[in-house]
Amino acid sequence: MKLLAASVLVLALGLGVASRARATEPQGAPASAQSLWDAWPAARVSPPDPYALKHAGLRTALAALQAGQPGLFTIVEEGVSCEGRKIPLLRVGTGAAGILLWSQMHGDEPTATSALLDLLNWLGANRDRAEVRQLLAKVTLWNIPMLNPDGAERNQRWNAQELDMNRDALRLSTPEGRFLKRVRDRELPVLGFNLHNESPNLTAGFRGQQVAISLLSVPGDEALSDTPGTRLTKRLAVGVARRVSALAPGRVARYDMDYTERAFGDSMTRWGTPTLLIEAGGWSGPGEAERLVRLNFVGLLGSLFDFADGSVEALDVADYARIPVNHRDALPTFIVHNVRLASGRGLPPFTADLSFTLPAAFAGGGLRRREPAILEVGDLSYARGLTELDAAGLLAVPWPVPEARTDWPALRKALEARGLGTGVAESRLLEAVRALGEGAVARPGFNGAVLLYRPGGAGTLTLAGAILHGRPVGL
Repeated sequence: MKLLAASVLVLALGLGVASRARATEPQGAPASAQSLWDAWPAARVSPPDPYALKHAGLRTALAALQAGQPGLFTIVEEGVSCEGRKIPLLRVGTGAAGILLWSQMHGDEPTATSALLDLLNWLGANRDRAEVRQLLAKVTLWNIPMLNPDGAERNQRWNAQELDMNRDALRLSTPEGRFLKRVRDRELPVLGFNLHNESPNLTAGFRGQQVAISLLSVPGDEALSDTPGTRLTKRLAVGVARRVSALAPGRVARYDMDYTERAFGDSMTRWGTPTLLIEAGGWSGPGEAERLVRLNFVGLLGSLFDFADGSVEALDVADYARIPVNHRDALPTFIVHNVRLASGRGLPPFTADLSFTLPAAFAGGGLRRREPAILEVGDLSYARGLTELDAAGLLAVPWPVPEARTDWPALRKALEARGLGTGVAESRLLEAVRALGEGAVARPGFNGAVLLYRPGGAGTLTLAGAILHGRPVGL
């Protein structure tokens, strides 16, 4: 019985991008990955938990930035959400080249919102540096840090109309979408950044590492036409990939999406504002949320420097195709390998693997899972989980009865009271699970406990632990 961290696999392509980043970026350069990474803690004004930042907190943060960095930005205009919350549009810089950045059009995707606040603070604190003066003289940033404040309030993807505004670029039924379109049509930005969160359960290519950042040079038509605009966003994506790979090797991918006419990113490119999509994924472990904000800060600020100083033109557009494509549903939260699995259908125990997914703050386009549940049953030897348990030699028993919804001490006490703790005969245990019938079948969606028994003395079994609420306990 062995609990394992997911193995680290770095794709050769990802390593190639990382090595080129290290080879071409002097570490002392103002826009190098390491220098921007090191600059973030002092620049940080965002909260510890990006999901805790709601509309009122954003307004407080912007007011503090205006007071602390006077003259850095102007709130040019405010859109209004369905429920009357103001949506500020910030203008930073005086340059002729307009760049439009919008974040949190999906209310449960807040990572880049925090990164944008930190980026603003860094620009303000470093206005005397030559490269920052050059940036602010070359470009004008049109920044909408929280496009969907009503969704943010509920931590949901949709706005208060329950519409996905990223599928509203044609009909424009959402007031927030109309505001974004109006800004684009008036300012005619030459570049857009569409900032999102994506599932944390993606890998960079098949069997790659967990994706921290996905990138997409957003197409402007069904033919995925190669244009000066898409070549620009591909080069910018290469720049982001190099910086992310230097800091988080193997954790950058290309977003796996084709042209979607009603989506805003695709429409922006079609309307003449070539757009780079940046999606924050996952980087499992303590401090995950702040690492993702920090990577967004590095990627965004580095891209702005690449554009402003012209170094984007030196990036090889062919490297874009070398970024591994993200692989979906490839990284369950937890996998149990090699267990003998019993069933309420009275079948003989058989060898199987079980994968579990846990609820998360981000749900994407699907319904948010309210409880941990089994994701898949079968041969998962090819798969990796964020954590894994080698349960060879253990017998797994699905246990859906009410005490399975409590904590481990209460569950263990209830099982011992039934005589199903120490020294239970396997036949008696199998009869107990068979009596529970269809409810005690391990299958996708099962959200009860899975009891784990190890062989004891004299042909008996002993309760070793359980998978409770999607996590191993007692082992």
